[in-house]
Amino acid sequence: MLRASRIVPCANCTDEQRLDVHNGVAPALWNAAFSRGLVSFADDGSVLESPQLSAMARRALNLREVSPLSGLRDAHRANLALHRAANGFH
Repeated sequence: MLRASRIVPCANCTDEQRLDVHNGVAPALWNAAFSRGLVSFADDGSVLESPQLSAMARRALNLREVSPLSGLRDAHRANLALHRAANGFH
């Protein structure tokens, strides 16, 4: 079962962003880490991890085996840039 998460949180979204299909990621475990700003994604789709992410969480997310997100469009990249900025990814 998958649960999608908004890249730009609903509380910070414009009406347009709430309905934007390029403003989402999944599944649930990743959703929780992403929503808390513990992981994000670079413009090339590769995973970025926060130094605050625990070793146990890294193992649970299986970060060593994660392939980059594919099919990202410019609209995804724009929203991901907002997520990275809001969560201290540089």
